[in-house]
Amino acid sequence: MSGSSKIFGNSLLSGNYNGRVIEVSFETEQSQRSSPEYLYSILVLVEDQLLPLSFREKEKIKKGALISFGVTENSEIKIVKIKNHAFNFDTESDLLRWRRPANNPSRMELLRTRQRILRGIREWFEEQNFIETETPILVRAPSPEAQFSPEKTSSGYLITSPEFQMKRLLSGGFERIFQFARCFRKNESGPLHNPEFTMLEWYRTNEPLARLMSDIEQMVKHLTETVSEQSFPEQVPLPPWPRVTVSELFKKHLDIILDGSENADRLREKAILAGFYESKAEFNTASKLTESLDYEQMFFKLWNYFEEDLGIVSPIFVYRWPLPLASLARQCPEHPGFADRVELYADGMELANGFEELTDASEQRRRFEQDLENRKAEGRSEVPLDDNLIKSLEQGLPESSGMALGVDRLIMWLCGIQNIRDVICFSENEI
Repeated sequence: MSGSSKIFGNSLLSGNYNGRVIEVSFETEQSQRSSPEYLYSILVLVEDQLLPLSFREKEKIKKGALISFGVTENSEIKIVKIKNHAFNFDTESDLLRWRRPANNPSRMELLRTRQRILRGIREWFEEQNFIETETPILVRAPSPEAQFSPEKTSSGYLITSPEFQMKRLLSGGFERIFQFARCFRKNESGPLHNPEFTMLEWYRTNEPLARLMSDIEQMVKHLTETVSEQSFPEQVPLPPWPRVTVSELFKKHLDIILDGSENADRLREKAILAGFYESKAEFNTASKLTESLDYEQMFFKLWNYFEEDLGIVSPIFVYRWPLPLASLARQCPEHPGFADRVELYADGMELANGFEELTDASEQRRRFEQDLENRKAEGRSEVPLDDNLIKSLEQGLPESSGMALGVDRLIMWLCGIQNIRDVICFSENEI
């Protein structure tokens, strides 16, 4: 290791660095009294920063070499070590997977931002006197909802959500709880989906659903104040955010009036009258569909007409959903055909889903049994019902509200990213 060395076009603090040689060019300098030296100009990737270095060296340096060097206060470098093995320099492999120099921000930088966001969320919940919980990800009985394909193992199921176990904690006396949970849903892949993802879920007892909507607003506001401004490419719309009912959206976008009394056939008739189908045959249902599943499929055919337009200017809360789509939400006391359910949309992407929780054990069992019928109608595998949750409801679940927020999607929205792959360490096809 020898000669004068300089860093060009970059300003590094003095210290020691380790990197990967990405590009190599050199000139040979011949001396009569010694072996030849090489005048190198190389590009080195240090984490996700691309640094051009120039120095003299007797050893040959190969593309892909691992290099360690020190930087003096005068921006001179001293080569400490070069590991010059025959590396397989494949730019599509792990070598550049997280730190492609052309991407700004790099995936590595997005993962740094992810860490800051998670830290900020925890800070906010601690300030609100929540307890962070860790419930099992392997359970005996998963959610039976027909749209989910839970991952089965030899001893149970990986959770699609920590909801059931967290509700049991509420029955046991916990009042404010939250957790980051790893969740698993088979066959969900795409720019907004990965079969394994991170869910933030939290609950308050004796608090209305509107309070949890405010929780999201204040949490995001906290993140804008505590996470580096450079992490978010655009100004995050500050709360309060609009709140609108499902019925208002159907009237505005489809000119369909939902009154909460519709079954699947009546909803289909309203769609035909509004001009979306010339005849009932255009949405011909298979005879095997249950009434519940028929309604759900008809509803979301209509919902898909405008979903991608929701939350473009500002995030928007969509609340008071039709009762057939209640899931685990209670019926609205003042609107019998609707459920106390809310979803948060931003840039056409669903970020969160929340309920004023159903506390009636017999009604919850009825809904679970309906879910099993729907699964059978769709040809999905049977799953066992969570009797422990039913027993917990029978013993008395306090009036509660809960919210589930997709952490990966929240980071995508805040950072202006279009593909979930860029904000997680490994997507499904990278494992």
